[in-house]
Amino acid sequence: MQYPMPQSPQAPSAFWNAVKSTVRLQHQAQPIPCAPRNGKLPLSFAQERLWFVEQAHPGSAVHNLRAVFHLKGTLNVAILQRTLQEIGCRHEILRTAFPAVNGQPIQTISPEVAFALPVIDLRDLPAPQRETEIRRLATEEAQQPFDLSQSPLLRFKLLRLSEDEHVLLRTTHHLINDRWSDSVFMRELATLYNAFALGKTSPLPDLPIQYADFAHFQRQWLQGEILETQLAYWRNLLSGNLPTIALPCDAPPPIVQSYQGAARYLMIPKLLSDALKTLSQQQEVSLFVIMFAAFNLLLYQYSGQEDLIVCSPVSGRHRVETKKLIGYFSNLVLFRTSLEGNPRFREVLERVSSVAVAVFEHQDMPLQYLAEALHIPGSVLSQVMFALQNVPRRPLEFAGIQVTPLDIEEGIANFDLSLSIKEQGEQLIGVCRYKTDLFTDTTITQFMTHFQELLESLVLDPQQRLTDLPRFTNTLQKRLMATAETMYVAPQPGIEQTIATVWQEILQLEPIGVHANFFALGGRSLQMVRIGQKLQTILNRDISIKDLFRRPTISGMAQYLSQTRAEKPLPVPPAAARTNRQKDAMFRQKQLMQQRRKRT
Repeated sequence: MQYPMPQSPQAPSAFWNAVKSTVRLQHQAQPIPCAPRNGKLPLSFAQERLWFVEQAHPGSAVHNLRAVFHLKGTLNVAILQRTLQEIGCRHEILRTAFPAVNGQPIQTISPEVAFALPVIDLRDLPAPQRETEIRRLATEEAQQPFDLSQSPLLRFKLLRLSEDEHVLLRTTHHLINDRWSDSVFMRELATLYNAFALGKTSPLPDLPIQYADFAHFQRQWLQGEILETQLAYWRNLLSGNLPTIALPCDAPPPIVQSYQGAARYLMIPKLLSDALKTLSQQQEVSLFVIMFAAFNLLLYQYSGQEDLIVCSPVSGRHRVETKKLIGYFSNLVLFRTSLEGNPRFREVLERVSSVAVAVFEHQDMPLQYLAEALHIPGSVLSQVMFALQNVPRRPLEFAGIQVTPLDIEEGIANFDLSLSIKEQGEQLIGVCRYKTDLFTDTTITQFMTHFQELLESLVLDPQQRLTDLPRFTNTLQKRLMATAETMYVAPQPGIEQTIATVWQEILQLEPIGVHANFFALGGRSLQMVRIGQKLQTILNRDISIKDLFRRPTISGMAQYLSQTRAEKPLPVPPAAARTNRQKDAMFRQKQLMQQRRKRT
């Protein structure tokens, strides 16, 4: 199919506005000083949120990040071991542990850590069995949890397939790593291995700062006027009722939240990929804006909603000093797109681009801080995510060894539904990751097919209005919502009403029925921790947060908490107190009337 190319718009270039915004961020960014190492080193805001989530899910591997590399060529294992050790020496974060002191996490940096590189010989296995064993070992390795109080939070394993063929498994915890860090790690590995193979010393310059310096700086910088300026923007963008998107779910949310997931891939043909890139240039917007706007239109077609909030990751590295560091810098930002007024696709591009420029200028606000400050429902933060991968490229070869990343499905989904777009060769690839508790493979396959059909339609005619586009409806998920709304059961006075009052305060929702699922209502792990802490104070007793996670309904919590008697009487919630006072007044009034009748 040939795609006719639209004419360029006459409006000012949103793309160059975005470029200027990025440059402005870099120039305005304050230099990061080295933090003193003689006190307790704090975690960054993102690390702290993740640390507390881990405390609520002990033994979980959901935040393990896995990388699998196929190495083709003559590999010197001793030099590879030395290379890994040198990278560990360069980056303090790879030698950092996160113990708790008085219930609060701190960073402790070891002066040196030995990185083991066990070698597993698979040469005797037939080729089909080797492939199966590689996947089994990679999955098994990624599912082994880390002890956050012990370093390193990084481990390797080398699989030997033949004399000139290996597979390197690397598992790291998200507390010390992100996607950009993967590129930093592989570039340094290639540079150091090349140098060591030639008998040279490390050619890499010393790093001016370390991740702990960034974490300390972030805590000192993000306060006062700067914090208020950041908050003011987000408070304005996220004012009013925050919508959740009516996704085409095949089942209601489970009682116990699950991260079990799967992925479907969409290979966007080269011809369409080229047309999308050309459209990006002619409309003078980034490819991110093109693809993100199209994704919003797809969500609109499924949900019929004109007010959409979608999460998107940012690298968090607009400061020059951070670009060469390994660590957890990435952040999630919220894009709120309005599709009111039946706009043309070109108008949608302008709206998305305008929001993108402003969002990127205010990307330093940590999501978890924003969520707490503005009481953002958890469903908004974990429902839908879109990403266009634009991290620096990894090396494809070092010392004559070809490096090929292997994509092995992890079976994990942190969002209900996410779409990630990346370039591979001359075409674009879409990866839709989804929670298998909510969606079937058939539904997601259809979703991705519709996305490609929508892209084709938009490229052919970017002047189309919303009402000109095909509607991809799904009546199942509406039936499920209607059923859920009719199942409200009011909490009974006593323990159920006490729990409901705490839920309402923390979730900023009311009324809440006794069978409502905490996570389905948008609750987050940190909010569950707060609920546990409040109930402990109110009931004057120890409560296992882990047990509350297993009972995410008011009725379930009430049954659990009723198993042992509270050490002091339950307080009467305000609503119940008012009801009791009204009953007392009515009883006294009835008594007075009876006494008057007797007198007469």
